[in-house]
Amino acid sequence: MILVNPPVVKPCEAPAGIAKLTGALHHHGIACEVFDANAQSLLGKGEAPRKSSDAWTRRAFRHHSKNLLLLKDRGGYENFDRYKQAVLGINHVLETQASPSGVLLSLSNYEDERLSPLKSKDLIRAAEEAEKNPFFPLFRDRFEMLLAKNENPIVGFSLNYLSQALCTFAMMGFLKRLVPGVKVALGGSLVTSWMRRPEWRNPFGDLVDKMVAGPGEAVLLSLAGVADPSGQSAPDYRDFLLQDYLAPGPILPYSASRGCYWQRCSFCPERTEKNPYCPFPAGRVLSEVESLAEKWNPVLIHFLDNAMSPALLRALGE
Repeated sequence: MILVNPPVVKPCEAPAGIAKLTGALHHHGIACEVFDANAQSLLGKGEAPRKSSDAWTRRAFRHHSKNLLLLKDRGGYENFDRYKQAVLGINHVLETQASPSGVLLSLSNYEDERLSPLKSKDLIRAAEEAEKNPFFPLFRDRFEMLLAKNENPIVGFSLNYLSQALCTFAMMGFLKRLVPGVKVALGGSLVTSWMRRPEWRNPFGDLVDKMVAGPGEAVLLSLAGVADPSGQSAPDYRDFLLQDYLAPGPILPYSASRGCYWQRCSFCPERTEKNPYCPFPAGRVLSEVESLAEKWNPVLIHFLDNAMSPALLRALGE
């Protein structure tokens, strides 16, 4: 099984959903590989354009490697002006590299002047025109390598934000042309929002073999042939190069619950989608967090919960 984190999201930590999925797969003895296309796409060296009379562009490319290193060092966060300048420089490099494709690109955003992630016909077009995606050379080479050593894999994509949608569909379109029989699964919070809408009708049947709403562990385990996909498993970060993310040390995302017990915010998808609140026992959370901290020595545990229960906060405080 191959699990893919598509661009673009902020590349400061491992993708939480995929870490949870790999934990479940490893727990049941299922081999998997992770392709964090987001980190690989955004944190490369960056080749300067051959001709540029723009001093700002030349300076941004000249200092690109230094700017990336600065944001991986604690000292890079001691001076806000220096930090801001480094981020602006990195974003300018990304913008310059992607502009020939008609894409406005930064560390946190992806906008295509031709296509909208809000329109299914444009998502399908992104799949049909994968070669026009600015990240095409990277994911083409990586997928060719992965598929050469993994026979008949299931390829799962985690799509959580609109900024990932066009790249996700470009990657799926290329995969389906490269190996027409490959099985593609698509999940994540954005997909869940799509599928929970009352008027939902799947327009992506030619690209996606299995669309997943909500937690994907049981679905992937079932696709992998696990007869009993039940059981608890902690997120697993062994398949990620934690030192490569844009942070001064490993940041481990962790969820101690699903849904939200408050359920009163009119803007929140948890309420709109009627997702149930499912907290994990405080004892399990403390045990898993302590184990993860001992194993990976993170600079930060990033709790992803919509709302943390008073019981868990008391346990953490103690």
